[in-house]
Amino acid sequence: MSVLLNLFLVLFASIPAVSCFSSSSLHSSKLLHQHQHTSKSTATTTQLHASSFNLNFLDSLFSSTTNNNKSQIQQLKTQLYQTCQSSYGLSTPPIRTSIESLISQLQPLNPTPSPSTSKLLQRKWIVLWTSEKEINFFLEKGISTRIEQRLSDGKVLENWIPFVRGGGFGVIGSIQPADGGGLRTEFKFQSATLDIGKWGTYNFPPLGEGWFDTVYLDEELRIDVNSRNDILICRGE
Repeated sequence: MSVLLNLFLVLFASIPAVSCFSSSSLHSSKLLHQHQHTSKSTATTTQLHASSFNLNFLDSLFSSTTNNNKSQIQQLKTQLYQTCQSSYGLSTPPIRTSIESLISQLQPLNPTPSPSTSKLLQRKWIVLWTSEKEINFFLEKGISTRIEQRLSDGKVLENWIPFVRGGGFGVIGSIQPADGGGLRTEFKFQSATLDIGKWGTYNFPPLGEGWFDTVYLDEELRIDVNSRNDILICRGE
């Protein structure tokens, strides 16, 4: 009996100990689960914060790059306008080298992917500078002070050189984007007219054909290099 009693007492005494251990294990298990859940939540939150940071960083970087490009474009355009103004009607090798240097910096910043098919191209343009001898002849001799060009409907090209004393010289031709669009526009002259006021108006046969690559185009500036290796810089009107 005493042996059984002692055995019972031992077992009874052991019950709270086992219960406490089990409860402690369960509590530890809950804490571990909570910790794991909290860790996962923290990790998820950290990942979300990291993703937000990456997106914000990329947005900031893109915005900064865009602003830098705009600032660089404006600076280059200002330099180009000043050079064209001081060299209007002239095309010496040093002037052309200076112009080409500015063009080479602007071309990679061209905001218009396919100028030949862009609506921005279809408008009236005023020539700021060109290397074309035939046009510069009118400017150098004081016959004209302004050269105009109009592209319309994606089909028509009109050049007009108004004379200081009235009349002018004009050329009309057809245009179309080269296959695949891009930079290149093909043209073909169809007629030319010389208006010399009271001395009459004279028509001439077509003058030829060729192409021009618009290497830079935005809302106000257009830069062409053509099949004769001439440069045409225009400002929209």
